[in-house]
Amino acid sequence: MASLNAQQENNLTAFMTALSRQEDPLPSSLQAQLHAIGQNLENRSVELPTIAASLPSLSKAYREAMAEERTDGNATLVSATEQDHSDELLEHATRILTDSDPVKAAQQDLSRVSGLVASNPLKRLFRRG
Repeated sequence: MASLNAQQENNLTAFMTALSRQEDPLPSSLQAQLHAIGQNLENRSVELPTIAASLPSLSKAYREAMAEERTDGNATLVSATEQDHSDELLEHATRILTDSDPVKAAQQDLSRVSGLVASNPLKRLFRRG
Protein backbone atom coordinates (compact mmCIF):
# COMPACT_ATOMS: atom_id res chain seq x y z
CA MET A 1 0.00 0.00 0.00
CA ALA A 2 1.41 3.41 -0.93
CA SER A 3 2.07 6.00 1.72
CA LEU A 4 0.35 9.38 1.87
CA ASN A 5 2.35 12.57 2.13
CA ALA A 6 1.68 14.97 5.01
CA GLN A 7 -0.68 17.18 2.99
CA GLN A 8 -2.71 14.20 1.79
CA GLU A 9 -2.96 12.93 5.37
CA ASN A 10 -4.13 16.35 6.55
CA ASN A 11 -6.73 16.57 3.77
CA LEU A 12 -7.99 13.06 4.45
CA THR A 13 -8.10 13.62 8.20
CA ALA A 14 -9.97 16.89 7.80
CA PHE A 15 -12.45 15.29 5.44
CA MET A 16 -13.15 12.40 7.85
CA THR A 17 -13.61 14.92 10.66
CA ALA A 18 -15.95 17.02 8.51
CA LEU A 19 -18.00 13.94 7.65
CA SER A 20 -18.37 13.06 11.32
CA ARG A 21 -19.70 16.56 12.03
CA GLN A 22 -22.56 16.35 9.53
CA GLU A 23 -26.06 16.18 10.94
CA ASP A 24 -27.71 14.68 7.86
CA PRO A 25 -26.67 11.96 5.42
CA LEU A 26 -24.99 13.16 2.24
CA PRO A 27 -26.97 13.29 -1.00
CA SER A 28 -26.86 9.96 -2.81
CA SER A 29 -24.82 11.43 -5.67
CA LEU A 30 -22.07 12.49 -3.23
CA GLN A 31 -22.22 9.12 -1.50
CA ALA A 32 -21.67 7.44 -4.86
CA GLN A 33 -18.68 9.69 -5.57
CA LEU A 34 -17.19 8.95 -2.15
CA HIS A 35 -17.68 5.23 -2.69
CA ALA A 36 -15.75 5.43 -5.97
CA ILE A 37 -13.00 7.53 -4.37
CA GLY A 38 -12.79 5.10 -1.44
CA GLN A 39 -12.13 2.20 -3.82
CA ASN A 40 -8.97 3.95 -5.10
CA LEU A 41 -8.24 6.33 -2.24
CA GLU A 42 -4.47 6.43 -2.65
CA ASN A 43 -4.84 7.95 -6.12
CA ARG A 44 -8.09 9.87 -5.69
CA SER A 45 -7.69 11.52 -2.26
CA VAL A 46 -6.96 14.81 -4.06
CA GLU A 47 -10.65 14.92 -5.05
CA LEU A 48 -11.87 15.20 -1.45
CA PRO A 49 -11.53 19.01 -1.14
CA THR A 50 -13.69 19.38 -4.26
CA ILE A 51 -16.29 17.04 -2.80
CA ALA A 52 -16.24 19.00 0.45
CA ALA A 53 -16.78 22.27 -1.42
CA SER A 54 -19.88 20.92 -3.15
CA LEU A 55 -22.05 20.98 -0.01
CA PRO A 56 -22.15 24.12 2.21
CA SER A 57 -22.30 22.33 5.58
CA LEU A 58 -19.54 19.90 4.57
CA SER A 59 -17.44 22.73 3.21
CA LYS A 60 -17.69 24.70 6.46
CA ALA A 61 -16.84 21.65 8.57
CA TYR A 62 -13.92 20.78 6.24
CA ARG A 63 -12.45 24.29 6.47
CA GLU A 64 -12.72 24.20 10.26
CA ALA A 65 -11.09 20.76 10.39
CA MET A 66 -8.27 21.92 8.10
CA ALA A 67 -7.62 24.88 10.41
CA GLU A 68 -7.47 22.46 13.36
CA GLU A 69 -5.05 20.23 11.42
CA ARG A 70 -2.73 23.17 10.74
CA THR A 71 -2.73 24.05 14.42
CA ASP A 72 -2.17 20.48 15.62
CA GLY A 73 0.26 19.55 12.86
CA ASN A 74 3.07 21.87 13.90
CA ALA A 75 4.87 19.27 16.03
CA THR A 76 5.55 16.28 13.83
CA LEU A 77 8.35 13.84 14.58
CA VAL A 78 9.83 11.40 12.13
CA SER A 79 9.39 7.83 13.28
CA ALA A 80 9.32 4.31 11.97
CA THR A 81 5.59 4.17 12.64
CA GLU A 82 4.67 6.94 10.20
CA GLN A 83 4.25 4.39 7.39
CA ASP A 84 2.01 2.30 9.62
CA HIS A 85 0.00 5.39 10.56
CA SER A 86 -0.51 6.32 6.91
CA ASP A 87 -1.58 2.78 6.01
CA GLU A 88 -3.94 2.60 8.97
CA LEU A 89 -5.46 5.98 8.09
CA LEU A 90 -5.96 4.85 4.49
CA GLU A 91 -7.64 1.62 5.55
CA HIS A 92 -9.87 3.41 8.02
CA ALA A 93 -10.87 6.13 5.54
CA THR A 94 -11.57 3.53 2.87
CA ARG A 95 -13.98 1.73 5.22
CA ILE A 96 -15.81 5.00 5.92
CA LEU A 97 -15.96 6.24 2.33
CA THR A 98 -17.21 2.93 0.96
CA ASP A 99 -19.88 2.54 3.66
CA SER A 100 -23.50 2.90 2.54
CA ASP A 101 -23.75 5.97 4.84
CA PRO A 102 -20.32 7.62 5.18
CA VAL A 103 -21.61 10.24 7.64
CA LYS A 104 -22.95 7.62 10.02
CA ALA A 105 -19.80 5.51 9.65
CA ALA A 106 -17.60 8.52 10.42
CA GLN A 107 -19.69 9.41 13.45
CA GLN A 108 -19.58 5.87 14.80
CA ASP A 109 -15.83 5.69 14.35
CA LEU A 110 -15.12 9.16 15.70
CA SER A 111 -13.23 7.89 18.72
CA ARG A 112 -11.13 5.59 16.55
CA VAL A 113 -10.48 8.35 14.01
CA SER A 114 -9.30 10.79 16.66
CA GLY A 115 -6.69 8.25 17.72
CA LEU A 116 -5.53 7.72 14.15
CA VAL A 117 -5.48 11.24 12.88
CA ALA A 118 -3.47 13.01 15.55
CA SER A 119 -0.66 14.70 13.66
CA ASN A 120 1.63 14.65 16.65
CA PRO A 121 3.00 11.15 17.44
CA LEU A 122 3.20 12.08 21.12
CA LYS A 123 -0.54 12.76 21.06
CA ARG A 124 -1.09 9.34 19.53
CA LEU A 125 1.09 7.77 22.19
CA PHE A 126 -0.84 9.38 25.01
CA ARG A 127 -4.25 9.18 23.25
CA ARG A 128 -4.75 12.93 23.39
CA GLY A 129 -5.08 13.60 19.67
